[in-house]
Amino acid sequence: MLIVYFLFADFRKEEFVDRMAEKAETTARLLIDVKEITPNTQKTFDQNSINRLYKEKTQVFDEKKKLIYSSSDKGDVRWTDAEFEQLKQEGRVFKNSQEIEVLGLLYQSQRKDYYVLISASDTYGNRKLVYLKYLLLGAFITGTTFVWVLSFSISKKSLEPLDVFRRQIQEIADNELTIRLPQAKREDEINALANSFNQMMDRIDNAYNRQREFTSQASHELRTPVARIAAQVENMLHVHELEPEIRNYLVSVAEDAFHLSEIITSLISFAEVNNHRNSVSFNPVRLDEIIFSAASEVSALDSDFKLKFEIENYSADETDMEIKADDKLLKIVMLNLLKNAFLYSDNQLVECCIKQHNKSIDVVITNTGPVPQVKDTAILFNTFYRGSNIRTKSGTGIGLSIVKRVLDYHHAPISYNIIDSNTNQVVVTFLL
Repeated sequence: MLIVYFLFADFRKEEFVDRMAEKAETTARLLIDVKEITPNTQKTFDQNSINRLYKEKTQVFDEKKKLIYSSSDKGDVRWTDAEFEQLKQEGRVFKNSQEIEVLGLLYQSQRKDYYVLISASDTYGNRKLVYLKYLLLGAFITGTTFVWVLSFSISKKSLEPLDVFRRQIQEIADNELTIRLPQAKREDEINALANSFNQMMDRIDNAYNRQREFTSQASHELRTPVARIAAQVENMLHVHELEPEIRNYLVSVAEDAFHLSEIITSLISFAEVNNHRNSVSFNPVRLDEIIFSAASEVSALDSDFKLKFEIENYSADETDMEIKADDKLLKIVMLNLLKNAFLYSDNQLVECCIKQHNKSIDVVITNTGPVPQVKDTAILFNTFYRGSNIRTKSGTGIGLSIVKRVLDYHHAPISYNIIDSNTNQVVVTFLL
């Protein structure tokens, strides 16, 4: 567009210069070569010509640079001796003076040199040039906007599969390894990327399944010999003739065997949760019934277990206590939370409160006892991590990680809160 504008500006200038030159030569020829034409007659011709230019003024100088004719008495064009000399050398000189354009011609007649100066303003040409400028500017803005909108739409449409890939990739977690990206029928870079990503996910899923199967099988295989060791040690401890040192040694072996058995049991639970992830069935279950069932199992393991249970904002409608969940996995969650709260309490009392809200239900489990010394309590849900409040309590550090994994399946957030220097609290939120 700039090239078009400058080419048109150059064309306007050349056309106007040609018109001025033609007018100047005609005036000089009539004034100098035609004897019957006097300066006054020529002035009349110039002032009444149908080809007269806007603000036109013609001046003719003889070879001594003396003015011999002027078409107007107003505003003579001032030329210096240097400019007259340049005109004599080049034969034609053009210059701009604000809105007035001046052309100088060297006219030769009867072996004499005459200098013809004509000045005028190309009003119509300049108006066309201004119009063209705004027309091109408007076309540039309109065209740029159109191209930008079109390019944005096309690029957005073209990159839409990548946006879908990004959203699906963000949804991938260790419990969603079966997600695969859709592949289009066309063969392009995006389809090749989706194919490569799906192949990578297949390899990761296969490796994950092999690791999960190994953990499950190895845990089951280890459970039997460990149970036999524990049973044999228990039998030996019932022998009365044992020396104190041997008895202490066997007691230590028995504790280690039971601890190893707990680890294996936790690994089996962990494997069961992982195996169950592909067959999770969410059905309406009553949250209070799951808690009572888990509390019964904990009480069967240790008769000192005490549970204080209450419901806030209680509703007589039974469906208000229902949530969409897998009852087996949810029972594992409550069993681990109640068991941990009991083991790490200082009075064997666990408080469990169900708080009903319009769109969610909170399960708040509280106990009194030493609190873990950590800056971020979220680390307590990492596998094999044990807090500073374990003291002499046995444990594997797997229970809370199992709880976190199961609750992730249910999209239920869990938080560990330290209420004060002697109170621990776990809050699980189930969305309705």
